[in-house]
Amino acid sequence: MLCSSLYAGLKVTKIIHDNKSFEIVLNNDIKISNILLKNNDIELPVYRTKNKVYKQFGILKKEFRQYLVSALCQNKISSKTEKTAFKTNKFSILKKHLKIKAFVSVIFNDDIETECRIMQSAKGLWIAWPSNKKDGVWVKDFEFINKDLKKSVEKKLIDNYIFKNDKIKSK
Repeated sequence: MLCSSLYAGLKVTKIIHDNKSFEIVLNNDIKISNILLKNNDIELPVYRTKNKVYKQFGILKKEFRQYLVSALCQNKISSKTEKTAFKTNKFSILKKHLKIKAFVSVIFNDDIETECRIMQSAKGLWIAWPSNKKDGVWVKDFEFINKDLKKSVEKKLIDNYIFKNDKIKSK
């Protein structure tokens, strides 16, 4: 296992464990909840319907996976972090759905990928980040701690959607 201080990507800056699952904060910027540690490996939350399971997160590097497992097993957090960078990966616009306008994935520091949706409501476009319904209540699996980062990411996603959607309409 890698020691948490050796990994140069996203850093675990907070760990909460409730005997069932973990909640971690990465770079003091983003929080992922409902993480399981099984057989010395990490399981990130998924979204389940009656017939299907949808991945909401992907770990992009073996070294990052090892770092996360080590950090959770040792309850070891880091005080040193770098800036959290992001980029979009998948961007699929839906043409016939009333509320869901696009499926998007966002990559943070080339370490972890998070799925989200661009949604339409009476108030306008907004981003739906991973969550699950538990006991009739929606519980967030992904949250931004850093509000400026959230604003930057969501603005970029909505701007990209408007640009790509306008391109499709003009064809």
